[in-house]
Amino acid sequence: MATQEMTFTKGALDKTAHAGGAATRYRDARYPNLYLEVGARSKTWRYRKFWKGQNFTETLGTWPQMTVIEAAQTAAEINTQVEDAGVVTKDARPRGAGEITLREALEQHVTQALDPRQRKISEETAAGYASVMRLHVPRWLDMPISDITRQMVNEKIKAMSNIPTTASSLLRAVSAIYGTQLAYRDDGYEHDPTYRVKGYEARTRELLFDEAKRWPALDAISKVPNLTRRAAWLALLFTGFRMRNIRELKWSDIDFDERMLTLGRMKNGQKRTFPLSDIAVDVFRQTPRTHDVIVFEGRHYNKPITGLRQIDKDGNDVNNGGVLRPHDTRHLFSSAAAKAGLSGPVINWMRGDITIMQGAAGRYMHDLGSHADANAIAEQIVAKCAPETPLAELLTGA
Repeated sequence: MATQEMTFTKGALDKTAHAGGAATRYRDARYPNLYLEVGARSKTWRYRKFWKGQNFTETLGTWPQMTVIEAAQTAAEINTQVEDAGVVTKDARPRGAGEITLREALEQHVTQALDPRQRKISEETAAGYASVMRLHVPRWLDMPISDITRQMVNEKIKAMSNIPTTASSLLRAVSAIYGTQLAYRDDGYEHDPTYRVKGYEARTRELLFDEAKRWPALDAISKVPNLTRRAAWLALLFTGFRMRNIRELKWSDIDFDERMLTLGRMKNGQKRTFPLSDIAVDVFRQTPRTHDVIVFEGRHYNKPITGLRQIDKDGNDVNNGGVLRPHDTRHLFSSAAAKAGLSGPVINWMRGDITIMQGAAGRYMHDLGSHADANAIAEQIVAKCAPETPLAELLTGA
C-alpha cells in the first residue's frame, strides 16, 4: 500500500477518497507515526512504527469521530510506550470481541479498574448498586452495555412508579456506571442509555410533630428499653451526625480529655474532627461498653447496631405513627443551632455537611465549630424538649 502525503486539515480529510482496491493511506509529516487509511466505508487513524526490528501497528479511531489532535495525541502516547518498553498496551479482549457486560462495567466502576483517576467507591455504595440491579434488572447484568437502550431504561423507571425512591436509586446506579465508561475509556465509546431519563423527585420528609411546640424527642428516647440503642439515639441528637457515622464509631475516635470526636470517613469520604458538647461527652461515657472497639455494638457479637427505626412516644420501634426518625435528629440539631444564633457555615460544619458554604470560600473554611457552640446547641435541644425524665437519669438508665 503506497502512502500519499497530505496536510491533515478538516477540509482535506473530508475530501480524501478511496482509490479502489486496498485502502488508500495518507500521512502528514507534522505528525510522525500517524496515518489515515481510507477504505470504501471508513477513514481510520492508525499508529505505525518500525522500532528495533519490529513493526508496531495500532488502530486509534475513525475520522471524523476522532479529530486530528486526538489522533496525534494518542499516537504520541503509544509511541512513548513503544520506545520506553517496546510494547503497546492493548485491550485484553480478543479482536472482534463483543462489548463488556453491565456486570463487568459495574466491577470496573467500583474498583477503579479503568483509570486511577476514578473516584473511590465505598463498599456500602458498591453493595447497594449491585443489590438494586440484581433485584430489579437481573437480566441486564449479563447483557453487553451497548445493547441496553434508553427505551429500556425509561420504561423500567416508569414501571417502578410505585417505588419511586428505589427507581431513582436504580437510575443513579446505572447512570454512574455508564458515566465511568464515558469518562475513562479511550476507544471512543459514547453510548449512554440513561441520558435525559428522569427519575422521581425526592420526597420531602416533614417532621412527625409540630416543631414550633415542645419537641417529644428526648421523652421518646428516654423510653427506648435497650440502653445501647438509647445511647445511639442520644448521640444522633446531640451531634447531628448521620446514622452511618454513628454506627461506624469506634472508641478510638473519641478523645474524652479534649472532648473531640473524629469521623474517619464522612459521606464525601473525607475525615473531620468535631468538638463535643458536655452532654454528648456524658452520653458516650455512659454508653454500655460491651466491645473494645465498637461504640454501639448490636445484638450480634462484634457487629455494630443495625439502623435505628422510627420510634413512638413510648420508645417502641414502629413503621408508622411514631414521633421520631433517625434523620429527624439532624433537623432538630440544625434548628437548635439556628436558635443558638450560629451562622449557616458553622451549622453545616458542625453537623458534618459536605458543603460548608457555596463557592470557593467554602473550600478554605476549616475548624469552624467550638465547644461553646456545641454546648449552645445542646442547651437549645434540652430547652425545646423539656424532658420529663432528668437528663442524668436518662443517661444512666435509672
